[in-house]
This record gives sequence, structure tokens and C-alpha cells, in this order.
Amino acid sequence: AKLLEVMAGADEYDSTVSQKEVPAYSSQLVTDKKFRFAYFEEALNHPSIDPEIAAAIKQRIESLQKEGNTVNPVQFELLDFIVPAYYVLTTAEASSNLGRYDGIRYGHVSEKKSEDFNDFITNNRTEGFGAEVKRRIMLGTFVLSTGYYDAFYGKAQKIRRLLVENITEIFSQYDAIVMPVSPSTAFNIGQNDKDPIAMYLADIFTVFANLTGVPSIALPLFSHTNNMPFGIQVLCNKEHELTLLQISDMLMEYKTTTVATTQ
Repeated sequence: AKLLEVMAGADEYDSTVSQKEVPAYSSQLVTDKKFRFAYFEEALNHPSIDPEIAAAIKQRIESLQKEGNTVNPVQFELLDFIVPAYYVLTTAEASSNLGRYDGIRYGHVSEKKSEDFNDFITNNRTEGFGAEVKRRIMLGTFVLSTGYYDAFYGKAQKIRRLLVENITEIFSQYDAIVMPVSPSTAFNIGQNDKDPIAMYLADIFTVFANLTGVPSIALPLFSHTNNMPFGIQVLCNKEHELTLLQISDMLMEYKTTTVATTQ
């Protein structure tokens, strides 16, 4: 909350940010207000999610209802379209935006001797970019190429519009959406190095906020039997950061109380 008070608001170097006055978030966190929560059964019953994670979030949803909040399931049929749309759009942006890092204007300059201009650029970008960055540049170049633009990039834009329309409708009736953060606990080091698709699919719940442009937060409330932490994600409507922080404070206070009672 304190960091957001500093970072949010007008910025003379950024014309795209909100010009609205920033509330004193940190002094308004504690509230007795009851909130209206929505959740997606499709997310909690998704085949990719760890059963223990799903069970813990379902239990917390029940607790929210018992505490006097309104909590309802909301049908959401676009869940499996989120990751494909996100990676089409973000790789296209990466391909476009990283074009400037050629070692002339920006980026790494190779010490390797170059035979010509193309060789110079190739050496700079080969050395300067890691494997994942190169992968995203190539994917982005592909989805933006002639013959594939409408099939991939155009469809991804349509899906994003549908997601925005869906979430706008949900927030007309609810204060927040609760979701898992990740289908599983943290991977072991190197576990998915050879399988980038598995890594991408792990973003199924978190990239929803990126695509729709709404504020969200991941709260580390739980502990798995494998001794790894996992959390719950809360999303609120655009420019409702105060509500997001108030709900977060309420949920984290519940965790503190539970731990103290257990001890």
C-alpha cells in the first residue's frame, strides 16, 4: 500500500498513466465492510490444478461466506483460451519491441569480428538474448507474419476483447474475483527447462489480469504437504486498488489469526 502511494498517479515522464489523485491506501486498509466475491468453478475444477490447492481455496471461499461476505460461483467458459491468447499477444509485442536491441542504438555489442552489417547484428543479438527471449521473438515474428497475422494475432485480440467484456460484466455485480495463483507449487530447479509449454501453461490463472488490465494480487496464505507455500489470487476492477488492498489485509489477518490459534 505504501509503495503504491509512491508509484501511482501522474508522471511527467509517462503520458499513459492515470492522472487521478492517489488515495492514502495505507491509512484505509482496515475496514468492517463485507465484500461481494465471485469465483470460477472451472478454475477450481480444472484438470491441471493440484487437488490440495483447489481444496484449500474452496475452504477459504466457504470461510468468506461464513464471515458474512457474498460469495457466488460465476460461469466462465474462456479459461483455456487465456494462455494461448496471452502468449500470441506478448510474443508479438516482444518481437516488435526488441527489434531496437541491435547493438547500434541499444543492447549488447559483440566483440566477435563481423564480416558485414548483417553478421554484426546477428552476433549482437545471438550473444545478447537468452534462449527464452529468442523463443519469444521467433514466435512473435511468426504470428505477425503475412498469412498468419489474422489467424493468430487477430484472433488473440478478439479473445482479449471477449475477456474484457466478461470481466466488466462480472465487476458490475461483484467487488472481487478469487482464483488460484498457480496450478501447482513451485517447480524444482530445472524441472521444465526442456518443456517451455509446461512453463507457459503454469500461467493459466495469473495472466488473466494482464490481458484484461485489472489489478490483482497473490497472497501466500497456505502451505502444501510437500512443505511448499501456495496462495490465493484476488482480482478487482480497474482503479479499485483500495478494495484490493482492503481484501488483502482481511485475508492476511485471517492467516495470522489461524497460525496463532494453531500454535
